[in-house]
Amino acid sequence: MFSKTIFKQTLKQNWKLWAIFTALTAAMGGIIIIVFDPRMIQRMMDTFAEMGLGGPMAEMAGEAFSFLGMIGDSFYGMQGYILPLVFVIMTANSLIASHVDRGSMAYTLSTPIKRVKVVCTQAIYMILSIVAMFTVVTLVGLAAVQVAHNGLWGTPYTPDVIAAAKVLDLSRTEVASDINLIINNPEAFQTGAEARRIDEDVYELYLTLVLFDNALNAAADVIGVSQDVIMDDLEILLANDNAVEAMAAVLWMEPYALREMIQSETDEHTDDDPADEATAQAMMENMILGMEAAAEVLGTDVEALGNNMGRIKNDTAALAAMSEASGIPEEMIIMMINMQLAQAEIELDQPIDFDVMTYVNLNIGMILLLFAIGGISFMFSCIFNLTKNSLALGAGIPIAFLVIEIMAQTSSDLENLRFLSLNTLFDPSAITSGGTFAPQFAVLAAIGVVLYMVGISVFKKKDLPL
Repeated sequence: MFSKTIFKQTLKQNWKLWAIFTALTAAMGGIIIIVFDPRMIQRMMDTFAEMGLGGPMAEMAGEAFSFLGMIGDSFYGMQGYILPLVFVIMTANSLIASHVDRGSMAYTLSTPIKRVKVVCTQAIYMILSIVAMFTVVTLVGLAAVQVAHNGLWGTPYTPDVIAAAKVLDLSRTEVASDINLIINNPEAFQTGAEARRIDEDVYELYLTLVLFDNALNAAADVIGVSQDVIMDDLEILLANDNAVEAMAAVLWMEPYALREMIQSETDEHTDDDPADEATAQAMMENMILGMEAAAEVLGTDVEALGNNMGRIKNDTAALAAMSEASGIPEEMIIMMINMQLAQAEIELDQPIDFDVMTYVNLNIGMILLLFAIGGISFMFSCIFNLTKNSLALGAGIPIAFLVIEIMAQTSSDLENLRFLSLNTLFDPSAITSGGTFAPQFAVLAAIGVVLYMVGISVFKKKDLPL
Protein backbone atom coordinates (compact mmCIF):
# COMPACT_ATOMS: atom_id res chain seq x y z
CA MET A 1 0.00 0.00 0.00
CA PHE A 2 3.03 2.26 -0.03
CA SER A 3 5.62 2.85 -2.75
CA LYS A 4 8.92 4.29 -1.66
CA THR A 5 9.77 5.15 -5.25
CA ILE A 6 6.53 7.08 -5.82
CA PHE A 7 6.90 8.86 -2.47
CA LYS A 8 10.44 10.01 -3.32
CA GLN A 9 9.28 11.24 -6.71
CA THR A 10 6.35 13.14 -5.17
CA LEU A 11 8.59 14.64 -2.51
CA LYS A 12 11.06 15.79 -5.15
CA GLN A 13 8.29 17.42 -7.18
CA ASN A 14 6.56 19.16 -4.27
CA TRP A 15 9.13 19.97 -1.57
CA LYS A 16 9.74 23.52 -2.79
CA LEU A 17 6.03 24.33 -2.63
CA TRP A 18 5.86 22.83 0.86
CA ALA A 19 8.95 24.72 2.00
CA ILE A 20 7.64 28.09 0.76
CA PHE A 21 4.24 27.77 2.41
CA THR A 22 5.72 26.32 5.59
CA ALA A 23 8.29 29.10 5.87
CA LEU A 24 5.67 31.81 5.32
CA THR A 25 3.22 30.29 7.81
CA ALA A 26 5.88 29.70 10.48
CA ALA A 27 7.30 33.19 10.02
CA MET A 28 3.85 34.74 10.37
CA GLY A 29 3.15 32.80 13.55
CA GLY A 30 6.56 33.61 14.99
CA ILE A 31 6.22 37.33 14.29
CA ILE A 32 2.80 37.48 15.95
CA ILE A 33 4.30 35.87 19.06
CA ILE A 34 7.39 38.10 19.09
CA VAL A 35 5.51 41.41 18.76
CA PHE A 36 3.02 40.53 21.51
CA ASP A 37 3.13 43.15 24.27
CA PRO A 38 1.04 42.80 27.47
CA ARG A 39 0.85 46.59 27.52
CA MET A 40 -1.10 46.39 24.31
CA ILE A 41 -3.89 44.74 26.28
CA GLN A 42 -3.75 47.46 28.90
CA ARG A 43 -3.90 50.18 26.25
CA MET A 44 -6.83 48.41 24.63
CA MET A 45 -8.67 48.26 27.95
CA ASP A 46 -7.89 51.94 28.53
CA THR A 47 -9.50 52.64 25.16
CA PHE A 48 -12.58 50.67 26.24
CA ALA A 49 -12.68 52.76 29.39
CA GLU A 50 -12.44 56.01 27.41
CA MET A 51 -15.36 54.82 25.28
CA GLY A 52 -17.38 54.07 28.39
CA LEU A 53 -17.19 50.33 27.78
CA GLY A 54 -15.75 49.24 31.10
CA GLY A 55 -16.85 46.40 33.34
CA PRO A 56 -17.82 43.10 31.67
CA MET A 57 -16.96 44.39 28.19
CA ALA A 58 -13.42 45.24 29.19
CA GLU A 59 -13.03 41.96 31.10
CA MET A 60 -14.16 39.94 28.09
CA ALA A 61 -11.71 41.84 25.92
CA GLY A 62 -8.91 41.16 28.39
CA GLU A 63 -9.64 37.43 28.32
CA ALA A 64 -9.85 37.35 24.52
CA PHE A 65 -6.53 39.18 24.23
CA SER A 66 -4.55 37.10 26.67
CA PHE A 67 -1.36 35.78 25.14
CA LEU A 68 -2.69 32.42 23.98
CA GLY A 69 -6.15 33.89 23.40
CA MET A 70 -4.72 36.43 20.99
CA ILE A 71 -2.65 33.80 19.16
CA GLY A 72 -5.66 31.50 18.94
CA ASP A 73 -8.09 34.12 17.66
CA SER A 74 -5.75 35.83 15.22
CA PHE A 75 -3.29 33.28 13.88
CA TYR A 76 -5.18 30.02 14.31
CA GLY A 77 -8.54 31.65 13.76
CA MET A 78 -7.71 33.03 10.31
CA GLN A 79 -4.19 34.26 9.46
CA GLY A 80 -2.45 30.94 9.97
CA TYR A 81 -5.15 29.00 8.12
CA ILE A 82 -5.31 30.72 4.74
CA LEU A 83 -1.79 29.89 3.48
CA PRO A 84 -1.94 26.21 4.52
CA LEU A 85 -5.40 26.01 2.92
CA VAL A 86 -3.99 27.20 -0.40
CA PHE A 87 -1.14 24.69 -0.05
CA VAL A 88 -3.55 21.82 0.65
CA ILE A 89 -5.72 22.67 -2.36
CA MET A 90 -2.76 22.98 -4.73
CA THR A 91 -1.04 19.84 -3.46
CA ALA A 92 -4.14 17.64 -3.45
CA ASN A 93 -4.88 18.57 -7.06
CA SER A 94 -1.30 17.99 -8.18
CA LEU A 95 -1.08 14.54 -6.59
CA ILE A 96 -3.76 12.78 -8.66
CA ALA A 97 -5.93 14.85 -11.07
CA SER A 98 -3.02 16.84 -12.45
CA HIS A 99 -1.10 13.64 -13.26
CA VAL A 100 -4.13 12.15 -14.99
CA ASP A 101 -4.81 15.36 -16.90
CA ARG A 102 -1.20 15.61 -18.13
CA GLY A 103 -1.00 11.92 -19.01
CA SER A 104 1.89 11.18 -16.61
CA MET A 105 -0.37 8.86 -14.61
CA ALA A 106 -0.49 6.54 -17.63
CA TYR A 107 3.29 6.22 -17.55
CA THR A 108 3.30 5.54 -13.79
CA LEU A 109 0.65 2.84 -14.06
CA SER A 110 2.46 1.18 -16.94
CA THR A 111 5.07 0.08 -14.42
CA PRO A 112 4.55 -2.89 -12.08
CA ILE A 113 3.33 -0.53 -9.36
CA LYS A 114 -0.36 -1.12 -8.70
CA ARG A 115 -2.94 1.63 -8.84
CA VAL A 116 -3.93 1.26 -5.19
CA LYS A 117 -0.31 1.62 -4.12
CA VAL A 118 0.04 4.84 -6.13
CA VAL A 119 -3.05 6.51 -4.67
CA CYS A 120 -2.30 5.40 -1.11
CA THR A 121 1.25 6.72 -1.37
CA GLN A 122 -0.05 10.09 -2.59
CA ALA A 123 -2.55 10.20 0.28
CA ILE A 124 0.23 9.46 2.77
CA TYR A 125 2.32 12.28 1.30
CA MET A 126 -0.63 14.66 1.57
CA ILE A 127 -1.17 13.84 5.26
CA LEU A 128 2.52 13.86 6.19
CA SER A 129 3.07 17.21 4.49
CA ILE A 130 0.37 18.80 6.68
CA VAL A 131 1.75 17.22 9.85
CA ALA A 132 5.31 18.25 8.95
CA MET A 133 4.21 21.80 8.18
CA PHE A 134 2.62 22.37 11.58
CA THR A 135 5.39 20.54 13.36
CA VAL A 136 7.69 23.24 12.02
CA VAL A 137 5.16 25.95 12.90
CA THR A 138 4.95 24.60 16.45
CA LEU A 139 8.72 24.49 16.92
CA VAL A 140 9.17 27.99 15.50
CA GLY A 141 6.40 29.27 17.77
CA LEU A 142 7.98 27.72 20.86
CA ALA A 143 11.35 29.20 19.90
CA ALA A 144 9.75 32.64 19.46
CA VAL A 145 8.06 32.38 22.87
CA GLN A 146 11.39 31.61 24.51
CA VAL A 147 13.50 34.17 22.64
CA ALA A 148 11.03 37.06 22.92
CA HIS A 149 9.36 36.36 26.27
CA ASN A 150 11.39 33.69 28.12
CA GLY A 151 8.07 31.87 28.19
CA LEU A 152 9.51 28.36 28.52
CA TRP A 153 12.44 28.84 30.88
CA GLY A 154 14.71 31.58 32.17
CA THR A 155 13.95 35.01 33.58
CA PRO A 156 11.78 37.46 31.61
CA TYR A 157 13.00 41.06 31.88
CA THR A 158 10.78 44.14 31.79
CA PRO A 159 11.28 46.77 29.05
CA ASP A 160 12.74 49.32 31.46
CA VAL A 161 15.32 46.87 32.82
CA ILE A 162 16.38 45.97 29.28
CA ALA A 163 16.69 49.64 28.29
CA ALA A 164 18.40 50.71 31.52
CA ALA A 165 20.89 47.83 31.32
CA LYS A 166 22.12 49.22 28.00
CA VAL A 167 22.53 52.70 29.48
CA LEU A 168 24.34 51.37 32.54
CA ASP A 169 26.40 48.91 30.49
CA LEU A 170 25.47 46.14 32.88
CA SER A 171 23.75 42.78 32.45
CA ARG A 172 19.98 42.61 32.72
CA THR A 173 20.34 40.27 35.68
CA GLU A 174 22.43 42.82 37.60
CA VAL A 175 19.95 45.62 36.97
CA ALA A 176 16.86 43.53 37.72
CA SER A 177 18.37 42.37 41.01
CA ASP A 178 19.31 45.90 42.10
CA ILE A 179 16.70 48.48 41.10
CA ASN A 180 18.66 51.18 42.94
CA LEU A 181 20.99 51.22 39.94
CA ILE A 182 18.14 52.74 37.93
CA ILE A 183 16.87 54.99 40.70
CA ASN A 184 20.27 56.58 41.26
CA ASN A 185 21.15 57.13 37.61
CA PRO A 186 19.14 59.98 35.97
CA GLU A 187 19.77 58.77 32.43
CA ALA A 188 18.83 55.18 33.24
CA PHE A 189 15.77 56.43 35.12
CA GLN A 190 14.57 58.53 32.19
CA THR A 191 15.27 55.73 29.72
CA GLY A 192 13.35 53.25 31.87
CA ALA A 193 10.31 55.52 32.09
CA GLU A 194 10.35 55.99 28.32
CA ALA A 195 10.65 52.23 27.77
CA ARG A 196 7.56 51.64 29.91
CA ARG A 197 5.77 54.63 28.30
CA ILE A 198 4.76 56.14 31.63
CA ASP A 199 5.33 59.47 33.38
CA GLU A 200 8.46 59.74 35.47
CA ASP A 201 6.49 60.40 38.67
CA VAL A 202 4.57 57.15 38.12
CA TYR A 203 7.80 55.37 37.26
CA GLU A 204 9.39 56.54 40.50
CA LEU A 205 6.54 55.03 42.51
CA TYR A 206 6.70 51.87 40.42
CA LEU A 207 10.43 51.45 41.14
CA THR A 208 9.79 52.02 44.84
CA LEU A 209 7.19 49.25 44.85
CA VAL A 210 9.51 46.89 42.96
CA LEU A 211 12.38 47.71 45.30
CA PHE A 212 10.27 47.05 48.37
CA ASP A 213 9.01 43.79 46.86
CA ASN A 214 12.60 42.67 46.20
CA ALA A 215 13.56 43.57 49.76
CA LEU A 216 10.66 41.58 51.17
CA ASN A 217 11.66 38.63 49.01
CA ALA A 218 15.18 38.76 50.41
CA ALA A 219 13.87 38.81 53.98
CA ALA A 220 11.34 36.07 53.28
CA ASP A 221 14.09 33.83 51.87
CA VAL A 222 16.14 34.26 55.01
CA ILE A 223 13.25 33.51 57.36
CA GLY A 224 11.76 30.79 55.19
CA VAL A 225 8.24 32.22 55.01
CA SER A 226 6.15 34.01 52.39
CA GLN A 227 5.88 37.77 51.96
CA ASP A 228 2.28 37.67 53.16
CA VAL A 229 3.33 36.17 56.49
CA ILE A 230 5.85 38.98 57.03
CA MET A 231 3.34 41.69 56.08
CA ASP A 232 0.79 40.25 58.49
CA ASP A 233 3.28 40.29 61.36
CA LEU A 234 6.24 42.67 61.07
CA GLU A 235 7.47 41.46 64.43
CA ILE A 236 8.86 38.46 62.56
CA LEU A 237 11.36 40.78 60.89
CA LEU A 238 12.40 42.44 64.14
CA ALA A 239 13.12 39.02 65.62
CA ASN A 240 15.56 38.10 62.85
CA ASP A 241 18.65 40.28 62.44
CA ASN A 242 19.76 38.43 59.30
CA ALA A 243 16.43 39.13 57.60
CA VAL A 244 16.67 42.84 58.45
CA GLU A 245 20.22 42.94 57.09
CA ALA A 246 19.17 41.19 53.87
CA MET A 247 16.30 43.61 53.41
CA ALA A 248 18.49 46.63 54.19
CA ALA A 249 21.08 45.53 51.63
CA VAL A 250 18.45 45.53 48.89
CA LEU A 251 17.16 48.96 49.96
CA TRP A 252 20.67 50.41 50.29
CA MET A 253 19.93 51.29 53.91
CA GLU A 254 21.69 50.82 57.21
CA PRO A 255 20.14 47.91 59.16
CA TYR A 256 19.56 50.06 62.25
CA ALA A 257 17.66 52.67 60.19
CA LEU A 258 15.49 49.99 58.62
CA ARG A 259 14.86 48.44 62.03
CA GLU A 260 13.68 51.80 63.36
CA MET A 261 11.38 52.20 60.37
CA ILE A 262 9.88 48.73 60.86
CA GLN A 263 9.47 49.37 64.58
CA SER A 264 7.68 52.64 63.88
CA GLU A 265 5.34 50.90 61.42
CA THR A 266 4.65 48.17 63.97
CA ASP A 267 3.85 50.75 66.66
CA GLU A 268 1.43 52.52 64.34
CA HIS A 269 -0.47 49.27 63.74
CA THR A 270 -0.51 48.60 67.47
CA ASP A 271 -1.94 52.03 68.18
CA ASP A 272 -4.68 51.82 65.56
CA ASP A 273 -7.51 54.15 66.47
CA PRO A 274 -11.11 53.41 65.39
CA ALA A 275 -11.30 57.05 64.44
CA ASP A 276 -8.67 56.41 61.77
CA GLU A 277 -10.91 53.82 60.14
CA ALA A 278 -13.78 56.30 60.16
CA THR A 279 -11.53 58.90 58.55
CA ALA A 280 -10.45 56.45 55.85
CA GLN A 281 -14.08 55.53 55.18
CA ALA A 282 -15.01 59.19 54.87
CA MET A 283 -12.16 59.79 52.45
CA MET A 284 -13.30 56.85 50.34
CA GLU A 285 -16.82 58.26 50.17
CA ASN A 286 -15.43 61.66 49.20
CA MET A 287 -13.31 60.00 46.50
CA ILE A 288 -16.41 58.41 45.01
CA LEU A 289 -18.15 61.79 44.97
CA GLY A 290 -15.10 63.28 43.30
CA MET A 291 -14.94 60.53 40.70
CA GLU A 292 -18.61 61.05 39.88
CA ALA A 293 -17.89 64.73 39.26
CA ALA A 294 -14.83 63.90 37.12
CA ALA A 295 -16.77 61.26 35.17
CA GLU A 296 -19.44 63.84 34.36
CA VAL A 297 -16.81 66.24 33.03
CA LEU A 298 -15.22 63.50 30.92
CA GLY A 299 -18.53 62.14 29.66
CA THR A 300 -18.03 58.61 30.98
CA ASP A 301 -19.20 56.49 33.92
CA VAL A 302 -17.51 55.96 37.27
CA GLU A 303 -16.78 52.27 36.66
CA ALA A 304 -15.00 52.95 33.38
CA LEU A 305 -13.11 55.86 34.93
CA GLY A 306 -12.02 53.68 37.83
CA ASN A 307 -10.17 51.46 35.34
CA ASN A 308 -8.36 54.45 33.82
CA MET A 309 -7.71 57.08 36.47
CA GLY A 310 -4.94 58.54 34.36
CA ARG A 311 -7.60 60.41 32.38
CA ILE A 312 -8.34 62.55 35.43
CA LYS A 313 -4.69 63.38 35.93
CA ASN A 314 -4.34 64.47 32.30
CA ASP A 315 -7.50 66.62 32.25
CA THR A 316 -7.30 69.83 34.30
CA ALA A 317 -11.08 70.33 34.28
CA ALA A 318 -11.77 66.80 35.51
CA LEU A 319 -9.06 67.09 38.16
CA ALA A 320 -10.46 70.38 39.42
CA ALA A 321 -13.99 68.97 39.50
CA MET A 322 -12.87 65.93 41.47
CA SER A 323 -10.93 68.05 43.94
CA GLU A 324 -13.86 70.40 44.50
CA ALA A 325 -16.43 67.62 44.92
CA SER A 326 -14.26 65.50 47.21
CA GLY A 327 -12.55 68.24 49.19
CA ILE A 328 -9.20 66.49 48.55
CA PRO A 329 -6.32 68.65 47.29
CA GLU A 330 -5.33 68.10 43.66
CA GLU A 331 -1.78 67.14 44.68
CA MET A 332 -3.09 64.31 46.85
CA ILE A 333 -5.44 63.13 44.11
CA ILE A 334 -2.54 63.03 41.65
CA MET A 335 -0.49 61.05 44.17
CA MET A 336 -3.30 58.49 44.59
CA ILE A 337 -3.73 58.23 40.82
CA ASN A 338 0.02 57.76 40.37
CA MET A 339 -0.04 54.98 42.94
CA GLN A 340 -2.85 53.23 41.09
CA LEU A 341 -0.95 53.54 37.81
CA ALA A 342 2.22 52.23 39.46
CA GLN A 343 0.30 49.24 40.84
CA ALA A 344 -1.03 48.60 37.33
CA GLU A 345 2.54 48.54 36.01
CA ILE A 346 3.42 45.93 38.64
CA GLU A 347 0.60 43.73 37.36
CA LEU A 348 1.93 44.09 33.81
CA ASP A 349 5.23 42.59 34.95
CA GLN A 350 3.66 39.20 35.53
CA PRO A 351 5.08 36.50 33.22
CA ILE A 352 3.06 35.77 30.10
CA ASP A 353 0.38 33.14 30.50
CA PHE A 354 1.75 30.48 28.17
CA ASP A 355 0.86 26.82 28.47
CA VAL A 356 2.81 24.55 26.13
CA MET A 357 0.08 21.89 26.01
CA THR A 358 -2.56 24.45 25.03
CA TYR A 359 -0.30 25.72 22.28
CA VAL A 360 0.33 22.18 21.05
CA ASN A 361 -3.44 21.52 21.07
CA LEU A 362 -3.96 24.57 18.85
CA ASN A 363 -1.56 23.06 16.32
CA ILE A 364 -3.12 19.61 16.59
CA GLY A 365 -6.51 21.18 15.93
CA MET A 366 -5.18 22.96 12.86
CA ILE A 367 -3.63 19.73 11.58
CA LEU A 368 -6.95 17.90 11.97
CA LEU A 369 -8.89 20.69 10.27
CA LEU A 370 -6.50 20.67 7.31
CA PHE A 371 -6.56 16.88 7.33
CA ALA A 372 -10.35 16.97 6.85
CA ILE A 373 -10.24 19.84 4.35
CA GLY A 374 -7.42 18.09 2.52
CA GLY A 375 -9.61 14.99 2.40
CA ILE A 376 -12.19 16.97 0.41
CA SER A 377 -9.62 18.21 -2.10
CA PHE A 378 -7.94 14.81 -2.37
CA MET A 379 -11.24 13.02 -2.88
CA PHE A 380 -12.22 15.26 -5.81
CA SER A 381 -8.71 14.96 -7.22
CA CYS A 382 -9.30 11.19 -7.29
CA ILE A 383 -12.82 11.47 -8.71
CA PHE A 384 -12.13 13.81 -11.64
CA ASN A 385 -9.68 13.34 -14.50
CA LEU A 386 -9.49 17.02 -15.42
CA THR A 387 -7.74 19.59 -13.22
CA LYS A 388 -10.45 22.20 -13.80
CA ASN A 389 -13.14 19.86 -12.48
CA SER A 390 -11.01 18.78 -9.54
CA LEU A 391 -10.36 22.38 -8.52
CA ALA A 392 -13.98 23.42 -9.03
CA LEU A 393 -15.07 21.33 -6.05
CA GLY A 394 -11.75 20.49 -4.39
CA ALA A 395 -11.01 24.20 -3.98
CA GLY A 396 -14.56 25.56 -4.18
CA ILE A 397 -15.93 23.73 -1.14
CA PRO A 398 -13.03 24.56 1.25
CA ILE A 399 -13.12 28.20 0.13
CA ALA A 400 -16.89 28.24 0.61
CA PHE A 401 -16.33 26.95 4.17
CA LEU A 402 -13.93 29.83 4.77
CA VAL A 403 -16.34 32.42 3.37
CA ILE A 404 -19.16 31.03 5.51
CA GLU A 405 -16.95 31.25 8.60
CA ILE A 406 -16.09 34.88 7.83
CA MET A 407 -19.74 35.78 7.23
CA ALA A 408 -20.80 34.10 10.47
CA GLN A 409 -18.23 36.14 12.40
CA THR A 410 -19.29 39.46 10.90
CA SER A 411 -22.96 39.29 11.87
CA SER A 412 -24.87 37.57 14.66
CA ASP A 413 -27.78 37.09 12.24
CA LEU A 414 -25.59 34.79 10.15
CA GLU A 415 -24.07 32.90 13.08
CA ASN A 416 -26.00 29.71 12.34
CA LEU A 417 -24.28 29.50 8.96
CA ARG A 418 -21.18 28.29 10.81
CA PHE A 419 -22.77 24.85 11.10
CA LEU A 420 -22.55 24.51 7.31
CA SER A 421 -18.75 24.69 7.52
CA LEU A 422 -16.22 22.16 8.74
CA ASN A 423 -14.24 25.10 10.13
CA THR A 424 -16.67 25.40 13.02
CA LEU A 425 -15.28 22.14 14.41
CA PHE A 426 -12.00 23.89 15.14
CA ASP A 427 -12.62 26.57 17.77
CA PRO A 428 -9.33 28.11 19.01
CA SER A 429 -11.11 30.08 21.75
CA ALA A 430 -12.47 26.84 23.25
CA ILE A 431 -8.93 25.47 23.43
CA THR A 432 -7.37 28.60 24.97
CA SER A 433 -10.20 29.13 27.47
CA GLY A 434 -10.30 25.54 28.72
CA GLY A 435 -13.49 24.60 26.86
CA THR A 436 -14.43 21.31 25.22
CA PHE A 437 -12.64 20.48 21.99
CA ALA A 438 -11.76 16.75 22.02
CA PRO A 439 -15.12 15.61 20.48
CA GLN A 440 -14.70 18.11 17.64
CA PHE A 441 -11.17 16.86 17.05
CA ALA A 442 -12.47 13.29 16.85
CA VAL A 443 -15.14 14.31 14.31
CA LEU A 444 -12.57 16.09 12.13
CA ALA A 445 -10.32 13.02 12.22
CA ALA A 446 -13.23 10.71 11.30
CA ILE A 447 -14.35 12.96 8.44
CA GLY A 448 -10.82 13.10 7.07
CA VAL A 449 -10.40 9.31 7.20
CA VAL A 450 -13.71 8.75 5.42
CA LEU A 451 -12.93 11.29 2.67
CA TYR A 452 -9.49 9.84 1.97
CA MET A 453 -10.91 6.32 1.89
CA VAL A 454 -13.65 7.38 -0.52
CA GLY A 455 -11.09 9.04 -2.80
CA ILE A 456 -8.85 5.97 -2.76
CA SER A 457 -11.78 3.64 -3.42
CA VAL A 458 -13.04 5.72 -6.36
CA PHE A 459 -9.62 5.97 -7.94
CA LYS A 460 -9.09 2.20 -7.68
CA LYS A 461 -12.26 1.44 -9.62
CA LYS A 462 -12.72 4.30 -12.11
CA ASP A 463 -11.78 4.25 -15.77
CA LEU A 464 -8.70 6.29 -16.60
CA PRO A 465 -7.80 7.81 -20.00
CA LEU A 466 -4.65 5.71 -20.35
